[in-house]
Amino acid sequence: MRRRMIAPLMPLPIAEAAVEDLTRSHRDLLRIVDSLSEKDWERLVPYGDWTVKDLVAHVTGDMSPGWPGLILAGVLTPQFIVDMGKGYDARTANAANVEERKRWTRDDLRQMLFEAHQAMIDAALRLDESHVPVLDYVVPMGPEYDLRVSDFLWRGWHDRQHADDIRRALETAWQRQKLRFAPELERKMRWVVLSQDTFLRALYSVADDAWEEQALSDGWMYHDVASHVSANETRLQTRLRAALGEAAPEELAAVNDIEAWNEKTVKERRGRSVRDLADEFQAGRFATMQVLSRFTGETLGNAVTRGDGSTVPAGEFVKLLSRHTSAHAGQLVAGSRARRLGGNEK
Repeated sequence: MRRRMIAPLMPLPIAEAAVEDLTRSHRDLLRIVDSLSEKDWERLVPYGDWTVKDLVAHVTGDMSPGWPGLILAGVLTPQFIVDMGKGYDARTANAANVEERKRWTRDDLRQMLFEAHQAMIDAALRLDESHVPVLDYVVPMGPEYDLRVSDFLWRGWHDRQHADDIRRALETAWQRQKLRFAPELERKMRWVVLSQDTFLRALYSVADDAWEEQALSDGWMYHDVASHVSANETRLQTRLRAALGEAAPEELAAVNDIEAWNEKTVKERRGRSVRDLADEFQAGRFATMQVLSRFTGETLGNAVTRGDGSTVPAGEFVKLLSRHTSAHAGQLVAGSRARRLGGNEK
C-alpha cells in the first residue's frame, strides 16, 4: 500500500516578512551594543531613569514566543485581547524585568540579546492559513488608534527605537530628574505616558518608502503627521504655561493660530529623519511633563485656552493631549511595514 505524503505547511508570507524586518533591525541593535565601552553601559538614557545596561535588559524581553505563541496556543480570542488590555501595565512589567536583571553581567545580557527573539521567530514561522482569521482581530491601542493581531508579528520597530535610544544616550549627558505630580493628576499621567509609547511604536513602524506618501485627505504626508506630533509638544507647553500665568499673551496667540502654526512647523521639519523626529518628540514630551509637575490640586482647575478659543480645566486638558497624540499615531498605521510589506493594507 502506498503511503500518502503530506506536504509541510508553508509559513505565512506576512510572518516571513515580519521576521526578515526584525532580523535586520536586530542586527543593527547588536552592532551598537557590541560597540559599547565599559563606561557606555553605565550612561543614562534620556529621558528616564534607566542606564544603557538597563535598556539592553529591557530589549531582551521575556524571551517568550509572544503573540505568535498565544496564537499557536489557541488562547488569543477577542475577549482575551479586551481582558489583557484592561489588566496589563507594560511599564510595570518592564520595570520588574529590568530590576530582576540588575545583577546580570554585560556578557550575560549580550548573550540574551543575541537569542532574545528566537522563540518568537520560531512560533511566527509555524503560523499557517488556519491562523489567518485570528490575525485580523482588532487590538485597541488608544483613542482613534487600533491595530490588528497581524501587526504584533512585527517587532522590528522595538529594536529600531531602542537602538536610537542608545545612540541618544551616547550623545547626551543626561541626569535623572524626578517629577512629582499633584495626586489629582497622577492617575491621569498613565495616559500621557501610554500615548507617548504608542506614538513611538507607530513612528518606528512606518515603512521607509511610505514617508513621502499622502496620509491624510488634506494632503499631509506620513512625514508631516509625525512632524506635527513632534512639534506639537511646544504648543502644549505654551498653553499649559499660560494657564499658570507663565506665558505671554503673544506666545499663546502664536501657537493657537492653528493653520499658520501647523504649516510653519511641519514645513520646517521636512527632510528630518525618524531619529530627529523621535528625539524632538521625546524631549518635548518630557518638557510637557515638567510643566505638568508644576500644577497643584488648585491650579489644575485653571483654564487652558485652545486654538478655537474654547477653554478647558488643565486637569481635563491632560486627557485631550493624550487623545491628540493617540489619534495621530493611528494615522500612521496605514503606512506601517506590517501593512505595506506584509501585503495587508486594510
